[in-house]
Amino acid sequence: MVRIGVICRGLGYTVPLSSLAITQSLSLFAGSLTPGQVGGEPVRIHRLSRAGLAVGDAVAVVVTERVLDLAVFVSITLAALFAVRHLWSYLAATILYPVAAFLLLVLVLLAALTVLIRRPSLANRVIGGAAIRVLDRCGRSRRWLRFCPGAEGAEHLTRRIERETETFAASSSRFVRADPRALGGAILASILDWVFLFSTASALLVALDLPPSVPESFLFQGILQMIAAVPLIPGAAGIAEFGAATLYSRIVPTYLLGLFVVLWRLILYFLNIPLGLLATALAAREGADLRGTENL
Repeated sequence: MVRIGVICRGLGYTVPLSSLAITQSLSLFAGSLTPGQVGGEPVRIHRLSRAGLAVGDAVAVVVTERVLDLAVFVSITLAALFAVRHLWSYLAATILYPVAAFLLLVLVLLAALTVLIRRPSLANRVIGGAAIRVLDRCGRSRRWLRFCPGAEGAEHLTRRIERETETFAASSSRFVRADPRALGGAILASILDWVFLFSTASALLVALDLPPSVPESFLFQGILQMIAAVPLIPGAAGIAEFGAATLYSRIVPTYLLGLFVVLWRLILYFLNIPLGLLATALAAREGADLRGTENL
């Protein structure tokens, strides 16, 4: 939440803290209900555009967040990996290939993003070309048309995509170059966010009268985040629990392992659902108040 506000200010926007809190809760709620947590990004973009940001700027904010997340999250995980050399043989036999595949995917995505930012014309061709093909498909098939209302405005939509893509590329470059303090604040907020998130498991271990095992727990949390990012099942339900039980069986006694996994998932996943429902009600009331003000 704080990080979104810092990035928005770096682009010249001021978004109220209450709106950012609702945006964060709605994003986590949508991410909890969609595979790979992919539903959270569109919600953030929509909410930020409603708060006054251009769509391209809103996309730049969300992409900047994700790039910072990847950089900080991978750095913390690798630091924890080098701190627990005694687990290397065990990890190599269980999760070496999935982790290597994830890191390779991250590098490919970052390289592609860098190219698109540095060459907006290429981004226009890629994104605009995909949009044109989808709209063309919609226009030629009644079965597809119901999924794309407004397909008849393809030319207008294509021009808007080009405009927002250029805005996104310009905003990304402007944020990095124009305000070093905003970038530094966003990096600091990202570090604090991930450290707090990874520390939850160690705090639970202490609550269960066990050693915090901070390096091991940070590494396990990093691996579990990689697993949760795979778009297979909403919230990685079942997969995350099985992975946590497998990894933490090294440091948690068998009779406490089930309780630990349940509490960990309750705090970091299931708690997002009631908070998201509350945020949905607040957003609906916010929208009703705005419509009432416009009608006066």
